[in-house]
Amino acid sequence: MADNNKEILTREGKEAIEKKLAQLIDVEKPRALSDLNLARSQGDLSENADYDSARDRLQELESEINRLQYTLDHAVILEADAVSATDLKTCRLGGGKITVLNIEKNTRSTFTIVGSAEADPLQGKISNTCPVAIAVLGHRAGDTVEVEVSKPYSMLIESVEEN
Repeated sequence: MADNNKEILTREGKEAIEKKLAQLIDVEKPRALSDLNLARSQGDLSENADYDSARDRLQELESEINRLQYTLDHAVILEADAVSATDLKTCRLGGGKITVLNIEKNTRSTFTIVGSAEADPLQGKISNTCPVAIAVLGHRAGDTVEVEVSKPYSMLIESVEEN
């Protein structure tokens, strides 16, 4: 699939990162530059907290812009049309929602497996490198899998929905 230097992104994840990058470059960075220039015009920079704050904000923005650009430059984009009809029912990266039952705790979870750059557990998007994703990848609804963590546990894959 991808080598270790590549980020894995879904098409939607790539678009979200591009949108965030455009917002930072086109809106946030000009605002931060304006704030920096205003603070610089206030005189003595050695004791100017506004200047220090504006400079720090600009550096944070530059770092975030560079990080997002690096992610996009080194990303492998998952193409939905590369998946056969039989694979649609298999737990896969960039696939649909997966519902699992933790057999020991009798609790259900629903999530989508995405690349680490897109992972957001609060939004139901887990990284392909987390133990749960590793356990279910390649399996189908009805399969029971073992999650390999310090105290392993079993999960039943209840359903795999298409995108």
